Amino acid sequence: MLKRSITAGSFVLAAVATILQSSGNAGAAEPFSKTYSECVEKAGGVTPAIQDCIADEHDRQDKRLNTAYRQLLSALPEKRKTQLRDVQRKWLAFRDANCGFYGDPGGGQAGRLAANECVVRVTALRAAELEDLKE
Repeated sequence: MLKRSITAGSFVLAAVATILQSSGNAGAAEPFSKTYSECVEKAGGVTPAIQDCIADEHDRQDKRLNTAYRQLLSALPEKRKTQLRDVQRKWLAFRDANCGFYGDPGGGQAGRLAANECVVRVTALRAAELEDLKE
């Protein structure tokens, strides 16, 4: 059992390292803002500072998601509005459940970082998806 916990914890640490490393790289596929990447770089690996960066980026991406959702909703016929509402509710449930899985209880702070950054990443990707649907 101990071996499994170490393996799970190691997986979470590896996942967080990969996420944080990719956050510092500017790229077209990167969903995070430049401000977030700079914040994580300045945090220097300090968990509370990284959590603050994640919280700020979550606020930015959540606002972006809500704006994209409202704009798309207003542009749709009534029948499609109902569909979008249903899909968005299901997407939110999936996001929360999926990212909750990243929060491995044996992963400590690394698990919480992975779960929180998962929420921000998939929120940013969903915002981009809704923005693309409106175009």
